[in-house]
Parts: sequence; structure tokens; C-alpha cells
Amino acid sequence: MARIKAEASADVFSGFPQAGMEFLRELKKNNDRDWFRERKDSYLESVERPMALLVTEVAARCRKRGLTIATNERNPVMRVYRDIRFSPDKSPFKSHVGAGLRGSRAGRGEIYIHIAPEEAFVAAGFWMPERAFLRAWRESMAKEPRTFLRVVKALAKAELRLSEEGRLSRLPRGYDSFADTEIADLLRLTSYVTTRALTPKEIRSPELVDVICEFALGAKPLLEYGWGLGYEPKRDILEER
Repeated sequence: MARIKAEASADVFSGFPQAGMEFLRELKKNNDRDWFRERKDSYLESVERPMALLVTEVAARCRKRGLTIATNERNPVMRVYRDIRFSPDKSPFKSHVGAGLRGSRAGRGEIYIHIAPEEAFVAAGFWMPERAFLRAWRESMAKEPRTFLRVVKALAKAELRLSEEGRLSRLPRGYDSFADTEIADLLRLTSYVTTRALTPKEIRSPELVDVICEFALGAKPLLEYGWGLGYEPKRDILEER
């Protein structure tokens, strides 16, 4: 059966259905190709379709408010099938549903939405970028530290902060002279991402579109900083999730 496309329906997002959450719970318990094959229609209707509607509406609303992001028109929702080629975990399916929205400018910064029964969140920024992109980011901060500090301040105004996941214990090579500066901790980051948890109540509500849109607009300065570097990564981080 063809993947469901958001544009094929006039429906609007009305909240992530309880049936979808139950399906993901059961999929986690029964991560088996035969089990999934027999219930694929349920997955498409209760999990993939509402997520496709959600990201399409978020993208449209953000564009109206000045943040140019878009879904993957062909497949707005990420594949449920895991890439198990290099993983010791051979479970064939993801037990969450994810979708991304990205800008048209270089840098592939994204808004990423992740929904699972045990955890749901939305993230924005540049997750685990290539070494060359990370180097360009650090060089830009070192050259004009005030510019990026204004980005951090703008995030704080929107009650957002940069994630410290994967932060280096020491400054990267060549940046020791910045040890006592305001950007020392920022130079040790290996991703430039901000996140917001999504509550069960928000997930079930049509207002989730507004919640994610407000988050995305709050993260806009971070995305625009990365896009402004003009670097085009070879890795596709959306496909790796």
C-alpha cells in the first residue's frame, strides 16, 4: 500500500489518536515482520496519517509567520523500518514515529518531531553535524562571539536553551585561548540543538500544531545562524533517525 501523503486529504490534524499510541506500544512488544504486516493498515491510519497531517499544518503555519520550512513532499513521515545493517539490535521496526521539517537554505537545520508512548518531544537545530560543519560553526563563533551570544539570548527569551548532550569535557583543539570567555562552553558543544518535551495532553490536542509552531519560531535564530554559514553537509541527519 502506498504511503499516505498529507496533501491527499482535506482533513486537518485533530490530535494524535489514542489508537496510534496503543499501536506503538504493541509494536514495541511485537517487533516482528509478520505481526506488522498483518496490521500495516492500522499503522498507516492511526500513526502515519495523523503525523503527516501534523507536519504539513506546522510547515504551512510557520511559513505564514516567516519561517520557511517544508516537509518532504513525497514522504512527510520517516520510515518505520529501522536500518539494521550495522546495529546489534536487529528489531526491524521503530517503536516511535518521527517527522522532520527543514529549510531550503544550506545547512539542513531541521525541526524534528518525535512521538512515542514513553517520550515525545520537538527539537530544532543541527544535530551531530559533520566535522567540517562543526568547524565552520566554531570558527564563526570565535570570529564574532557577540553574534552567537545574541542567538543564545533570543533562545532564552523564548524559554529555550541549547542542549548539552555530547558536550566535550575540554575545549576543542585550537581554542584554548577562549577558556575564560563567554563562549567557552558553547565551543565545547558537538550539536547545536534546542528541545521541548511534549505532554500527553498536548499530543492528543489539535493545539499541538500551535505548540510546535511557537517552538519553531522561538528556535528561528538558531536555525538562521546555521543556515547563514552556507555549508551543505553530506550526511542526511533526518534519514539517520
